[in-house]
This record gives sequence, structure tokens and C-alpha cells, in this order.
Amino acid sequence: MNRTIITTLFIFALAVMASGCIDELVPVDEEAVAPDLSTYELEVFYDTTEEGELLNTTTFYLTDNGSANVVHMVVNASVIEVIPLEDILNPNKEAISNIVILAGNAEDTETSFETFETLSTSSIDDVPVFNYTMEEEVIRGQKHIYMKFNESITGIVAYSMKAPMGQDFMYIPSHDSVVRFVLPEGFTTGNPFIGKVSPEPAERYFDDLNREVLVWYDLRATAGSFTEMAREFLKVEITEDDLPYNPIVVKFYSTSAPRMLLIGTIILGGGVLIVLGNYLSTRRRLRKAREVIEEGFDEKGKNKLK
Repeated sequence: MNRTIITTLFIFALAVMASGCIDELVPVDEEAVAPDLSTYELEVFYDTTEEGELLNTTTFYLTDNGSANVVHMVVNASVIEVIPLEDILNPNKEAISNIVILAGNAEDTETSFETFETLSTSSIDDVPVFNYTMEEEVIRGQKHIYMKFNESITGIVAYSMKAPMGQDFMYIPSHDSVVRFVLPEGFTTGNPFIGKVSPEPAERYFDDLNREVLVWYDLRATAGSFTEMAREFLKVEITEDDLPYNPIVVKFYSTSAPRMLLIGTIILGGGVLIVLGNYLSTRRRLRKAREVIEEGFDEKGKNKLK
């Protein structure tokens, strides 16, 4: 009887394990999700600081939920390097997604404002399809993602980037580029008590949607004393291209936050004054009560009132 029960349970366990293995071996036909171009704003930024020359431009359209839409305007590029920020709460979260490429072969595409304007109003079906590969590498503990194209392109590359939740965003540059941050509508940055931006942008303005835009034209670090010492004493030639890039750190907040902070500070200050006043008043009453009690006794400690 016991042997029959054990045999039955053993067969049942084998059946369960086999069904699990079969489920794992069944191929899953997952259709590739087509990129959604409608999620991006493809504004062509014209850099007027270089006498009309079109340069690489990277624009971050920030949100208040820990993500950003990134739009690269690239000239003769074969690879785009992305240094994503790791979210320790969601380590398996995909760093970039919804990749859209609106570009042409670099040799056959004219580098002009009109070309980028045309590309920005095109659909995915109107431009050539460029194959690319995604490679990852960890350098000094930091993940680097390389989007490598099968040929050099000139045009627009957009993707969605995930970041840790909150209203802090950091960008680590990896190539020469004009960088723009477009803050969410109703948000700003720069208050030293609530949130500031580092380094200070070269330009600030508001776009047609009343969003604050920060612009950096050159993020190369400047030569310091260590660089000069290396050149003079160590005889090491360090050029401007060898200098690292300054990372951008932006902590943005609601435009009403300073007012709310001021109101909160006033309320907190009022509460502190009330508590302090009550403490001083109580202390004064206790001192008077002690003086009255002490006056009722003589020098030998006898009660005068008896």
C-alpha cells in the first residue's frame, strides 16, 4: 500500500517536472515592437555661436517620473555612446528603448539646417533603414552602451532613457556636442536651497510651451594646475581634446516650491518662537515661585510664616 502511494507520487512529480520543461522549450513568437515616432519632439536646434555651422546636438526632454526623451542631431556619426544611470531599485530595467533613426548616409546627405528640418518632419518609412548593434561595456564600474551603425549617418536619432525615480538627472558627456535640457512645464532649477544645476548653463530661455531650456555649448574641462604641471615637469603633452568632459547635474523642482518653502519656513519659525516664548514664560514663573518660597524662610531655614 505504501509502495503504491510512493510510486504514484513519484510519477506525478515526474509529470509536473516534464510539463515545466516542455513549457520552457516551446518557442515564443514575440513580434518586434515598431518604434513610436509620435512620442518625440524633433526640434532642430540651430547653434548661432559657430557662425552658422551645424554641430552635433543632444537634447534631453526631462519628465518628473524619472525618464527622459533624448534626441541626437548627429553629423557624420558611426556610433553613439550612452552612459545610463543605474537604478538600484530596478536593476533589470531596460536603459534605452523606442529607438528612432531619421537619417541618411553621411556621404550623400548635405549637412544643412534645411536637411534636418526635412528629416524632422519625415516618417520612418520615408528614410533609409540603418542597421545597428547594441554593445555594453563596464568601465570603472560604470556601464557604457554603444549604438553602432553599419555606416556613418547624418540625421536624427531619438530614444527613451530610463533613470532613477525623482527629480534629479545627470548626464555624462562622451563626445563633443551642444547639450540642451528641456525641463517639464511648470518646473525650474537654480535655487541653492531646493535644487541647483552644475555647471551653470551658458544660456537659459523659455520655449513656445513655456518650458525652461538650459543650453551648454562646451562641456570640456578647462586646463588646471595639474595639467600645467604635467606639461612642464612631467613633459607630458596634454591637448584640449585629452581633457575630460564636465558632467551635468540638474535638480529641478516645481516653480511653486520656493514659495511653499518660504511659507513652511515662516510657519516653522513661528512655531519655534511660540515654543521658545512658552519656555521663557514658564521659566520666569518658576523663578518667581522659588523666590517667594525662599523669602518665607529665615537664614536658619525656619519658616517665617509660622
